[in-house]
Order: sequence, then structure tokens, then C-alpha cells
Amino acid sequence: MQKTTQITGLVLNYRDAARTGNCIRSLLDDGVEYVLIWDNSEDNGESARLLDKEFRSDKRIEIIISPYNTGFALGVNMGIDKIKLRYPDSLLLLINNDAVLPKGNLQKLAAVFHGNDRPLIAHPSIKQQGVTIGKAYYNRWLATIGYRPVPGCSFIPSGCCLLVALNKLKEKLFDESFFMYGEDMELGFRLPSHVMIHVADAIVVHEGSASSKIGSAFYENRMVAAHWLLARRLARNRFEKLAFYMLRCFSLPARGLIRSLRFKSLIPLKALLEGWRIAHGKNWREML
Repeated sequence: MQKTTQITGLVLNYRDAARTGNCIRSLLDDGVEYVLIWDNSEDNGESARLLDKEFRSDKRIEIIISPYNTGFALGVNMGIDKIKLRYPDSLLLLINNDAVLPKGNLQKLAAVFHGNDRPLIAHPSIKQQGVTIGKAYYNRWLATIGYRPVPGCSFIPSGCCLLVALNKLKEKLFDESFFMYGEDMELGFRLPSHVMIHVADAIVVHEGSASSKIGSAFYENRMVAAHWLLARRLARNRFEKLAFYMLRCFSLPARGLIRSLRFKSLIPLKALLEGWRIAHGKNWREML
């Protein structure tokens, strides 16, 4: 990375100005030159006003209030389009608002691009609930996530934190069929493995689904829907699609049962039907 390479940031906010503020401060402290906050809150601008009050005097911050909740994939794509107009050659740090990047880790990610024309994305390890997660893999046959590569799996470049070379991004980063969850799994299968670099010693600290809450109806419904959408998106032919659907008829109920026992709640089991309906029913924008 040349010294003149600019680093920009993109953070999506959903009714959580406090966490978003913490996230942004960690970026500014580590040298990010511009941050776009894409506000999906649909709360009459209340969250945006709180953020504006904190960062009004900082010219590095821009806030865009979306007229509706775009979801994650579309919000990210729209935010990237906006940033590319001003900083087309920058390295863009996409980071969840419930994550912080400890000082020094941004430069570890950026170093991947120094004198190397191949990478599109650099991705750190994730520290969550005291556990550090390196590479994770999605199995497109069984709809499971694991930490060892096996046949049928692909590396997941987690949307929690990605550093993206905007001048190499020739298409939309995420598939906008996904409202929330699953878009990074689809990305991992779509992109060639050599353009996605995992920087093992770079760490992002992630709270994890702070807005949607793991185990909540929203989280469980959307995650089940994502697995069904992935069955369609990742199938290369009709045979694979049929096989994916049949295998998910076993793996997703098993997942729901395990999670219901874990959380002592029927929500994960109820999500089996609702997730199917979301994935196969109306356009997701009509279902908000």
C-alpha cells in the first residue's frame, strides 16, 4: 500500500447510535480519513440526530438517512456507490456497528495490498465473546458452518469486517436478494479464493448480532431464510438445487431443534416455517 492510499469507512446503523459511535471512534483513532454512516433506522431521524450531535464538527463523517430499511446487502452496496463517487481508489473498511477495530489492526489489513495487485478483500480474525475465530467455512450441501475446509465448503469473508479495494470492485459487493445474513456466504463462493485474503494476526472485536439478537425471532427467521436462498444461489444445476433442498429438509430442522434446546425456546423451531415463507414468499421489501 502506498502512503497516499486513502482509507475510507462504511458503517450501517440501525437504532443504535451508542454502538455506532464507539465503532466510528475506533476507525478515526486508527487513521480512517472518511466514514459514511448509512442509517437504516426508520425512526424519524432520531438515531441520526444523536450521531450528528456527536460528530457534527468532524468533517470526516457523513450521515445518509435511508428513507426505508434497506437491509444489510443493499445498504452496503448503496453506501459503496456513494463512496466510490468521491474516493474511487480508496481502501474501504466495511465494519459492523457492534464491532471495534483495535488500534494497529487496520494497518495489518492494509499491508496486504502493498505491492500486490491480486487481493480484492482483506479479512481479519474475529474475537467474539472471548473466542478468536480465524477462517470459517460454509457447506453449501448441508447448510452448516465449520472451521475446517471440507469438500463442498468455501471460505466465508465475514461481512462483520472487510477491507475492500474499491478500484478492483467491478460489480456489486453483495447479492441484494439477501436482506440480512447469508450475503457473505454467497460472496465466498462467488469470488475466486485468491482475491480474498485472511489476515490471521489482524483482530476485530465483534459483539455479534447486537441489533437483531441471536435467538430472537428476527435472527432465527432471517437465518433460516438465508439458508434457503443460498440453496438457490449456490446450486450450479437442477440436480444440485434438488439435492440442496432435500438435505436442508433434514439439516435445518436439526439445527432448529438444537437451538431450541440451547435457548430453551420454541422460536428456532417456529422459524423453520417463517424462514421458508420469507425465502419463497413475497419480495422482502414488501415484508418489512
